[in-house]
Amino acid sequence: MEKVKEHTVHIINQGDGMDSVQVWQAYAMCAISIMLMLAIRSVVTKFGKPETLKDGVSFWKWRNILISWIHAVIVGTWDFMCLWWYPDLFQDPVFYINNVMYLMVPFSIGYFLYDLYDMMTNEQQLIDWEIVLHHVLLSTVMIYSWTNKLCIAYSVILLTSEINSIFLHLRKLLQFTKVNFNSWLYQLVAMLNLFTFITCRLFPQSRLMFGFYTDGHRISKSYFILLLLTYPIGFVINIVLFWRILKSDVLRRLKGNGKLRNKME
Repeated sequence: MEKVKEHTVHIINQGDGMDSVQVWQAYAMCAISIMLMLAIRSVVTKFGKPETLKDGVSFWKWRNILISWIHAVIVGTWDFMCLWWYPDLFQDPVFYINNVMYLMVPFSIGYFLYDLYDMMTNEQQLIDWEIVLHHVLLSTVMIYSWTNKLCIAYSVILLTSEINSIFLHLRKLLQFTKVNFNSWLYQLVAMLNLFTFITCRLFPQSRLMFGFYTDGHRISKSYFILLLLTYPIGFVINIVLFWRILKSDVLRRLKGNGKLRNKME
């Protein structure tokens, strides 16, 4: 009797089931996302370089980060609602699936593919090589995921990083403008960025790494190897990025305050 009950719970926790989603809709959503990003780029380009932009900041870089921020707001909000509406996804991240979660994955990948195109057409791929590597690895894994309708819930967990990206990109946009780094606005965004970097980027990625141990036997060996080659690299990239931000927004500030106190003494 107990075994039957466990099996029933497992079925319930698979959400709406694989038959509720269509792969062609995922590819259509990816194409829609790319076209949307291109449309946003056209609108931003038409308005041109804002007057508040600092001298020396290229229009392309500002536009690229602005579109990244817009994507983060959309997907970060979408992802938060998925976590709020479907908490059962944590019980079976391999097979839990529904259309709301499923279509968010190709929408986000559409942005990553657009961003790759934007960087290559502006010859930035060697300068921002770590972003290119991140986009290529993540796109490969998630396209496999939506094509086979597997690990969609894990993708939702991973995309909580876009909640952090809202503050990560906003921080960079403020740096591009004439906002004082000591202003309350910049300091608030910087602190929210550090907090969400840990809670919405590093912690979820740690959960995915733990998933290799708990759910690795439930997927094909080829997919497991692909995940094993992808996520640890992404995790290391994010650790390095976090250290850079910590040095810039916290340690350097503390060091500066310490020098100031020494002068006063």
